[in-house]
Amino acid sequence: MFHRTFIKKQIPTTLRTIQVPIGHKLEFYDFSEEELTTFYSKIGANVKKFREKRGYTQMQLALAIGHNSVGHVAKAELYKYGKHFNLEQVYKIAKILQIAPSTLLT
Repeated sequence: MFHRTFIKKQIPTTLRTIQVPIGHKLEFYDFSEEELTTFYSKIGANVKKFREKRGYTQMQLALAIGHNSVGHVAKAELYKYGKHFNLEQVYKIAKILQIAPSTLLT
């Protein structure tokens, strides 16, 4: 039987296993809203910390990543109204702030 695990690290989530055709077994993880909120909030806080450390305003950062207003950056730094940075934005922000993208994720 073929067994695939999508996430190797054990995290406090709900694990569901389903049987699919030809004997495959797939594991799915249900992530809570609280987990995702914590994750996105941490990224936003890191962006704010390193942005301020490098002396950038929210507007300067927004323009540098291709936004014409400060709204998205301001909301994403606080994870307000469900706004968050996507992977492309994390990459661009890291390049602009001259840090590794992983720094924003931890």
